[in-house]
Amino acid sequence: MPRTLPILAAALLLAAALPAQSNATTSLITYGDVLGAPASARLDGATPGVPAFLVPSFQNTGSNYLVAQTGDPNDALAVGIDLAAGGTYFSGVTDAAGSWTVPFAIPANPTLLDRDVFFQALTRPGGGGAAEYDDFSNLRWLNLNQHDRWQGAGSDLPLASALVASAVLERGPNGRPLRIFSCGGGPALVTAPTVPYPCSDQAWIYDARTGQTTLLPGRMATGRAFHTATVLDDGRVLVTGGVTYGGQKANGNYFTRILNDAEIWDPATGQFTVVPMLEYRAGHTANKLPDGRVLIAGGTKGNGAHELTDVSDLLGTSNKNTEIFDPATDTFSQGPWLSEPKAGHGGVTLQDGRIWLAGGITHTTVFGIPIPDFSTKVDIYDPATGAIVNGGNIGNPRALFGAELLADGRVAVIAGAGGDIFNIGPISACQIWDPNTNSSTALPALPTGIAYAGVAQLDSGAILVVGGAGGTLDDPIPVNSLYEIDPAAGTLSTLAPMAVDHAGGVVALLEDGTLYVGGGESNAGVAVATAESYSR
Repeated sequence: MPRTLPILAAALLLAAALPAQSNATTSLITYGDVLGAPASARLDGATPGVPAFLVPSFQNTGSNYLVAQTGDPNDALAVGIDLAAGGTYFSGVTDAAGSWTVPFAIPANPTLLDRDVFFQALTRPGGGGAAEYDDFSNLRWLNLNQHDRWQGAGSDLPLASALVASAVLERGPNGRPLRIFSCGGGPALVTAPTVPYPCSDQAWIYDARTGQTTLLPGRMATGRAFHTATVLDDGRVLVTGGVTYGGQKANGNYFTRILNDAEIWDPATGQFTVVPMLEYRAGHTANKLPDGRVLIAGGTKGNGAHELTDVSDLLGTSNKNTEIFDPATDTFSQGPWLSEPKAGHGGVTLQDGRIWLAGGITHTTVFGIPIPDFSTKVDIYDPATGAIVNGGNIGNPRALFGAELLADGRVAVIAGAGGDIFNIGPISACQIWDPNTNSSTALPALPTGIAYAGVAQLDSGAILVVGGAGGTLDDPIPVNSLYEIDPAAGTLSTLAPMAVDHAGGVVALLEDGTLYVGGGESNAGVAVATAESYSR
């Protein structure tokens, strides 16, 4: 129950504001942001068995009131005390693990829609002076919403970018993302010979607790798109391959270069370090192995000069080889061969640690001439043996599809680009691949064909299909759609559309249950910086 702290009074509203929070030693996250619905807050990392308080506020300007009480500058609040002064706050006791969960209800007041609310938690071990208050949490932000509605995600990307690479830096108690690292990207999904394709060398982090996006000071040595990002066990981030702007040929056509290097971002220094790879790769996959190494598989190597001028340079140039990165030495070594060349394929780490590599743009060679096609094949890399084995198929030939590991260990395969190589276009077919049988069964098809879609699974087991692009492989038309597939019921529902079209951006179901979408290409044919948040 909310109640008034003895130390709080109306005079607290006059407390001096603080410029920023710097004393956070515990982690606070809230769940639920819908008007009239239940919600909760969870504090972790605090002192066990002591009084704890959760302070909500409409202000994030802070208060020096506790500092005036104790004389300890570390007792500064990051939130205002506008609500606490009126008796709205929460109290309890941390458990033996130093955690505390607080249920509460969000008022069903329509005037609060899109209102920012801030929270901070702290404990009161007692003892007087600097020992009186402790365990101040991070500032937690949420924006009040309604069911099945999109709103701003708190902050946009620092730049408009599509084909961004991202990876989860930190997860919450339920295993969902709290902080997301992203880097690079280009002005659209594909390169066109009549348009230059500059790629970003910047990186940034989105913090779901605060809704803030922080541009990192360190830059990559080379701007890149169509690349990968993988968080290593030591907290560093491995960024591999991709394309970068190449220039303009004598005939006036612009082109991109395929890269054969990787960069490692170190959070301790904030800087990137370049390391060489064994192969030129873009549109490849990167999956961390149980021992901390990273399997890099497939991807296109481009034409003979390792360049891409148009989509034709993607066809017939897929790699069949793999390489493995060892974080102990920061070097790459040759891995096993795939059963076929693959680029734009799916790569998922299964629950048993094996790596699922499926579909993609492939080719067979006839009289020395590569004949391109789309693949249905599944290759499985087994880290116990270091070998690639047959994993069946995914039903329909496709590339550039959505793939998501489900809670039951199966893999959702969502839409993508397919058809025959002379009639390439987005497809609507969806499947579930089962590791127990190495076979696929059909899910409800989407209402229309979509490539580059984002995919996320809700706690209910339903699958969200986010954005993507229709059109053709060389002229994609991004969409703003959101669909929900229920595998158990075999149904598909159309949910609220996004405010902006997104294809090739960052998509993640966050720790608090909201869906985050940032960047990607818009229907105007250019990348956007817009970030949106969806409440189911």
